[in-house]
Amino acid sequence: MKRYTINIILIVMLFVMQDTYSQVVYTEVKAKIEIEKIENLLAITGTVENLKSEFKNISYKLSVLKVNKSNSNQSNNAQDGRATLEPIQKVNLSKTQVNFTQDDEIIILLLIYDDNNAVIGKDKVVFGGKDEARIAIPKPIDGLEMNGIVSNDTKTKLGNDFYDYFYSEYSKLKIKSHKIVTVREELTFGRTTKIMIDVDGEIIDEFISRPDEEFLKYMAESSSAKIFKYFKNIERQNKFITQY
Repeated sequence: MKRYTINIILIVMLFVMQDTYSQVVYTEVKAKIEIEKIENLLAITGTVENLKSEFKNISYKLSVLKVNKSNSNQSNNAQDGRATLEPIQKVNLSKTQVNFTQDDEIIILLLIYDDNNAVIGKDKVVFGGKDEARIAIPKPIDGLEMNGIVSNDTKTKLGNDFYDYFYSEYSKLKIKSHKIVTVREELTFGRTTKIMIDVDGEIIDEFISRPDEEFLKYMAESSSAKIFKYFKNIERQNKFITQY
């Protein structure tokens, strides 16, 4: 009986370790962020490569978030679109530029989606801080002394109102992470929209919006609580592995 219990624990530990330390391997497409540094300017290009010998329809989003460490000011810019990839083809999806100083932390995220809006490719690059030599060197995802960043990708006033309520609730949690939380909004049939909250492309919560202030405030509290639970689960997994 003891041996059986030990085996179960070892199996659970194995799955937790694999989930925590391994990165998702995307087999359909390869997302890649290419950066050229020109004095105080970063020229950014989002690219994708079709790894399959068949045509593939994709959509993408290239997000650039800049945080000033001295005053905590944040700015974000996002570009999205669609493309059809030929077999074994690499294409440039989007280009953008951003100015930076030594006090800026710049996070660049490229997400590739399939026809079902599922993430099939991802790349993230972190640049910045006071050491300019850190360009294109990814940092640890969690445990950074930096408040979580929330990107606004809403399309209507209703969605933007929810973003404001959510950001207010989320800020109270004082989550420190390099993962990007995004509030997205998609048009649905009729006059409603669907609001989704994701972390680096992984959807944590979603709902159909309603023009009701109390409802939006309630959903902001509910969604921020789910995001908090998501990060706490990651923290517990990391502690579990450290203990063993």
